[in-house]
Amino acid sequence: MTADFRLFLNALKDVLSSRRIFVALFLMVLPAIIGLIWKSAAGERFEALESYNTLAAGLVFGFILTILSVIYGTGVLSQELEGRTIVYLLTRPIPRWRILLAKYLGAWLAITVTVSISEVLLALAMFGTKLSGVPLMSDIKIIPLGAAAYGALFLLLATLLSKPLSYGLLFAFGWESWVPSLPGGFSRWSIMAYLRTLAPHLQETAESTTETGGGGGGDISEILMAFNPVSIPPITAWFAIPIITLVCLGLSLYFFSVREYSPKEEAS
Repeated sequence: MTADFRLFLNALKDVLSSRRIFVALFLMVLPAIIGLIWKSAAGERFEALESYNTLAAGLVFGFILTILSVIYGTGVLSQELEGRTIVYLLTRPIPRWRILLAKYLGAWLAITVTVSISEVLLALAMFGTKLSGVPLMSDIKIIPLGAAAYGALFLLLATLLSKPLSYGLLFAFGWESWVPSLPGGFSRWSIMAYLRTLAPHLQETAESTTETGGGGGGDISEILMAFNPVSIPPITAWFAIPIITLVCLGLSLYFFSVREYSPKEEAS
């Protein structure tokens, strides 16, 4: 256990580099800053709950959670390849899977803490200290689940692909933006769809946004929503997210244990 704890601490040190700390701090306060600007511009027409739901769905979950998961999830391995420390890492007298698991847990903790603080600051900006009736706690409860699932998925990409960051961004802001709105059962192939099921106000906000026709793609999204009668039961979401996490994490640990990795400068 001592060796595993040391691995975890080393993983946290890698995650908490000066550059990443700056990015994390910026993302922590970004929703609150935008919320305050929105509140000031709206004046008497400001609706605190509606604004909170919109920013939580679109900015905190739709952007901050996914972008941090891509950066930290793929960075678990790509950082070692780019820093040419992968050779040293793999020669340590510790099973490979334990090394990767510790680094994954460090990344998961960083994602969870950053996104949770961002959500809390957004709620304080919108409501002040009067948080009764605010769906803040339901959001805080599912953030670790989302961080675990997305982090494991992007870690799997890092163990399999040479450019995991590019594919991760494509998935996060391509697939996850459209699939939850596609007709039929396509939404069951989206992590974000399950998160919205566990936090219904996020789903309602996504649907109401399309109904207003906001943005150039509003009409298309509205049509897709109209032909998407499939709703995911909460019990299905509670089972699906842990299963996705365990499968992706298990495959990541397996491939990292059996594949060969070399610094990018030495790769053919």
